[in-house]
Amino acid sequence: MKKRWSLWLALTMMFVFLVQGTVLAAGPSVTISHCLIQGKDVVVIAAGPVAPSDTGLYYLFELKPYEAGIGARVDFCASAPVAEAVQFTVPLNHNTATSKLYSRFVVAAHQGGTFVPVSNEMYITNPEVLATKATGYPVRSKKGLTADWQYSKDLSALGAGYAAYELDISRFFTAGGVNYNYNGKNYSFNGGVVAEYDAVCQLLSKEGVNVVMVIKNSFNAATADLVPPLARIPGKNCYAMNVSEQVGTEKIAALMSFLANRYSGSKGTIHTWIIGNEINNNSPWHFAGDMGVEQFAAYYAKEFRLCYNAIKSQNSGARVFLNIDQRWTHTDSNPHAYAGRTVLDTFAANIKTTGDIDWGLSIHPHPVPLFNCQFWNLPPAYAAMKLVTHADNSKMVCPSNVDVITNHMTLPELLKADGSVRHILISEMGFTSQNAQLPTDQNMQAAAMQYAYKLTSSNPFIEGVIIHRQLDHMSEVVHDGMAVGIRDVGGAPKVAFNVFQYMDTNNPAYANFALPYIGATSWADLGLQ
Repeated sequence: MKKRWSLWLALTMMFVFLVQGTVLAAGPSVTISHCLIQGKDVVVIAAGPVAPSDTGLYYLFELKPYEAGIGARVDFCASAPVAEAVQFTVPLNHNTATSKLYSRFVVAAHQGGTFVPVSNEMYITNPEVLATKATGYPVRSKKGLTADWQYSKDLSALGAGYAAYELDISRFFTAGGVNYNYNGKNYSFNGGVVAEYDAVCQLLSKEGVNVVMVIKNSFNAATADLVPPLARIPGKNCYAMNVSEQVGTEKIAALMSFLANRYSGSKGTIHTWIIGNEINNNSPWHFAGDMGVEQFAAYYAKEFRLCYNAIKSQNSGARVFLNIDQRWTHTDSNPHAYAGRTVLDTFAANIKTTGDIDWGLSIHPHPVPLFNCQFWNLPPAYAAMKLVTHADNSKMVCPSNVDVITNHMTLPELLKADGSVRHILISEMGFTSQNAQLPTDQNMQAAAMQYAYKLTSSNPFIEGVIIHRQLDHMSEVVHDGMAVGIRDVGGAPKVAFNVFQYMDTNNPAYANFALPYIGATSWADLGLQ
């Protein structure tokens, strides 16, 4: 009986071992917890249940952003004896042809004659230790403007704390003139475009504002390699960045490194970088190709990581944000217009799994619908759809309910590693002074702007509120029936110009400007000051 029991136990243990080995081989059993630059090296630390390895060793593989996985590769970069806790150290090779700054790492075991991944994949999480610059943040006021360089002097005169501008990366590759050597390769960027941004960044920085640069990408035949292969279809407003191919990935990393280095000092400073515009609207605002929301968010996380590492490795004080529009849980007939909350949550989970970094969130809580200057009073058809609530599943977010997003950002899975709430910025919020569908005027525009600013700036998690825009843009006026500037197309100041200047003060001429338009007798009645 004893011999039979021993045999049964031995067979059971063998079965458990085989099942466990099968499970371990089929999915990660080891967790990489740290992937850090230390001096001239990258140190990777992993721990977890021991995975079987024919050689008794674990192997560390380096994967470039455009590489899907190990595949049939055998060129591991380090090895260590199998154990419940292991550490690998490999050269960073910073600014050389073999730089690992943008790479991710995975632990593999040798099983059945091949290398099998047994861990999660993780990127370097402290690129800022390489930076030679560390710019601060101007803190004059929460209010800001989508800026026009011709009227840059407005910014300090109006007491603005933020100025937002746009930069199209494709323009820098349409010609040469400004040379830059990066990771062992020579690049030449369009001299005229570089000179343009030298002037813009210096003009804006001179006004003492936090300069916010929205990074976009266009598509044309000359710069097609900057666009993902699946997205090379003309006609979209903006495109995702190519992190699917080596050449495009390296060109984008080089440019972002160049820009972050150049605009962190004497040429002006970009304090805040927003990677993409309204990315949850894949088509037409950040086109990556025909894909579902999960695939899109994972792809965008790679784009973001590439830009983040390039920027932070040059300027440790810079902040880097993703951007979503006002569609929080709303979706419509456009299969490429995803719910912002889903993109945000999927992006955040991907970043946490592959190495948490200090990302921030920028939002566009425009009125619902866009041309509804009186955002506090939804048109009947929109009100009937119950698009705007204060619940986490609100379909849309506008100035009245930005607390939906800030409350969501306090969820444990979205917090920073130190437990604090991430940086949150309203990078675009506009109110029209004219529209054919819902008639309005300059007074109503100014009132809406003041009310929206009080609502959003009083939220303790909102660091800045950028009013869109400083000057009416003809394309918005003609195509969208939207005149959202505080100056008209000819440059003449509107009523909103003076209201903007004083909306964060107690100036008696403007302190209560909006109240009669919104039907209130005092700000206190609205729970505001």
